[in-house]
Amino acid sequence: MDEKHIADIIDRIATNTATDEDLAVYSAWCDAQQAGKPDIGDVSVQEALILKKIQRQTGISRGRVFPWRIAAAAALTGLLAGGFYWFRHSHQQPAPVAIHTVPTTTDVAAGKNSATLTLANGKKILLSDTQTGKLTDQAGAEVNKAADGSLEYRPTTGAAAVQYNTLSTTRGEQFQITLSDGTKVWLNAATTLTFPASFAQQAERAVEVNGEAYFEVAADPARPFKVRTNHQQIQVLGTSFNVNNYADEPFARTTLLSGAVKINEAQVLKPGQQAISNKNGALKITTVNTDGIVAWKNGYFEFNNENIYEIMRKISRWYNVEVIYEGDIPTNEMEGTISRFENVSKVLNTIEKAGLLKFRIVTGKIYVTKY
Repeated sequence: MDEKHIADIIDRIATNTATDEDLAVYSAWCDAQQAGKPDIGDVSVQEALILKKIQRQTGISRGRVFPWRIAAAAALTGLLAGGFYWFRHSHQQPAPVAIHTVPTTTDVAAGKNSATLTLANGKKILLSDTQTGKLTDQAGAEVNKAADGSLEYRPTTGAAAVQYNTLSTTRGEQFQITLSDGTKVWLNAATTLTFPASFAQQAERAVEVNGEAYFEVAADPARPFKVRTNHQQIQVLGTSFNVNNYADEPFARTTLLSGAVKINEAQVLKPGQQAISNKNGALKITTVNTDGIVAWKNGYFEFNNENIYEIMRKISRWYNVEVIYEGDIPTNEMEGTISRFENVSKVLNTIEKAGLLKFRIVTGKIYVTKY
């Protein structure tokens, strides 16, 4: 079976014209990829997994085809590095549209690795402007900028009063820090992390987050690690998890990747679970795809059953742009994956392939309209 044959079948699946024979051939091919026995010479493992996911989402193994418009050839011809693999429409399928370039007067570059460190005495350090090496000494810690550009707090000897610092990213920034106990924290755009320079004199390790951050907590059974947000209190001993509590999101979400965490001193999460709190404090536990939750940390946008308002909030924070909606906007749920390091026009061009929406960019503003 050659590559063109598979690409043709995927095109027919995308346009809802696939035959039962097409579906059977495609399903068998995907099974071969998943089993590690590809029968097409140069198709990568990642591409095979993407196509397997298309199979799972469409449900074709059960003989069903949903009305999809899929940028299907991308999975076989190289868009893997920077394009959407698919978008799904949850309701009525719009008429086919011609794909065109998003009109733009000034394109917007992706965000960057940068942050501002505010010390306990009020001094601010713009970390993108600092050289590698020691930045300052604080109570019980030495503050350094590592060779990879991240921030490191290294514990020092001697007792000292607790001093709290704040690391903050603006819209269009992300950053990584290693706390004095060895805990690693990744900050997404528009996020603040407040933490003590040293945990040495404290019975527990406590920090505060507003925005979105991913934690890999250093194990210390004698001193629990706590994360405080506006709507949740999270307690861990040693684990990895993601916290999202942006003020412009309707829910606060904590997602556990490994270990165990306790939410609000009551509910214990298992790996793969997410705790969702609304503004009134009501708590709900659900199972999620953790890869999608932490895609931002790994350099990708991954949208899973999200409408355009949810998608554009993420884009707005990362590219530091204002989003303006014009007219009646479809709220169909969509799925897709693309690099966070493309210019915003490429991201929007890819979303347009779903056939639902059009975009234009004018000096830091993105206008969204219905097709």
